[in-house]
Amino acid sequence: MANLPFMPFWTDAYLADTVHLTTEQHGAYLLLLFQAWRSPDCSLADDDELLALQAKVSPAKWKVMKPIVMAFWKLDKRRKRWVQKRLRIEREKVMERKAKAKDSAASRWKDKKKGDANALPTQCEGNASIPILRPKEKSNDFSKRAGAQKKSSRDLLMEAFQDV
Repeated sequence: MANLPFMPFWTDAYLADTVHLTTEQHGAYLLLLFQAWRSPDCSLADDDELLALQAKVSPAKWKVMKPIVMAFWKLDKRRKRWVQKRLRIEREKVMERKAKAKDSAASRWKDKKKGDANALPTQCEGNASIPILRPKEKSNDFSKRAGAQKKSSRDLLMEAFQDV
């Protein structure tokens, strides 16, 4: 798995910047963005054969589309690497969030020993605020029940939850 398995993607900004691209150029540009995101330094090698392979186009087609697609990138001539400014900014933000989450988890678990996690209960534990419904005991006194009207299930439930 990649070090950063997700990449923030701002569709409005992307579409505003790339409205002039053909479908094939969109595909090539996106594949190159994804490839750079997965690389440790968030860049691409300045190698036309490799770039064509990464963009999934023939070297001849790459030669034609390179000026259009690579207009979004800047060549770092010293390192011979292509970099994309917005991609690098988003990468730094994600790395900061990842580091904060890691630090937060470490501080939360610093006093815990390995295997110290609380076990899940084997069965439901009752909540004191929720009454447990139990059937009422039947009266043996016929005279009390003789004149009583039979209650519906709904009425019985309403009666049971009346005090809640």
